Amino acid sequence: MRTCVDCGERHSGVPRGCRACPSGSRILPALPIAVLVGSLALAAVVGGPRLIGAERPRAEQPVRRDAAPALENLPANLVTVDPRVTHPRTVAVVAMLDTYFHGINQRDYRAVATVLDPAGDVDPGVPGELEAFAEGTSTSLDSDIVLVGLTDAAYGRLRAEVSFRSEQKAGHGPPGRPRETCTLWQVTYLLTVHGDGYRMLRGDGLDQPC
Repeated sequence: MRTCVDCGERHSGVPRGCRACPSGSRILPALPIAVLVGSLALAAVVGGPRLIGAERPRAEQPVRRDAAPALENLPANLVTVDPRVTHPRTVAVVAMLDTYFHGINQRDYRAVATVLDPAGDVDPGVPGELEAFAEGTSTSLDSDIVLVGLTDAAYGRLRAEVSFRSEQKAGHGPPGRPRETCTLWQVTYLLTVHGDGYRMLRGDGLDQPC
């Protein structure tokens, strides 16, 4: 699978250029990804990426999880911005990221659903997909979230580079390290425009133990 460097569209095989872009932009191999914050092997790591297109169990309706971790030591605004980020849409993107990460930490997946693009790797309207995402992040607590880069992509989209730390119960760690309880993430989210805000289409990234 390969990804266009401009619009983020994915292609199979080895095309000469992106068929979705008028300029025929370069196609690069997609980055490997593990669970979006904290354990998206079951879900889609839309953060974590948790934008993973793995097989997901089907459920009737997404539910709100009650077993939220202790949040007393987390700041009201979870997302901070690297001083080098000066894009004019930074405020709107930070608001979207804050909704997303707060939703995961508080097990409020209905809030998370409001910032997911249905055309992406997790479609909240498809029975089972948001439920699988909830299951994959059910023990995650995300912190140290920093927007480290924000650039324009094709068709009015944005690429947001985000670093964060996730803590999760043993057994919910990234693929290959399921016993890991603390993970550092570097994720690039492809964002689409929805009204005055943005939604996550997909995420690709890297992870390592804390």
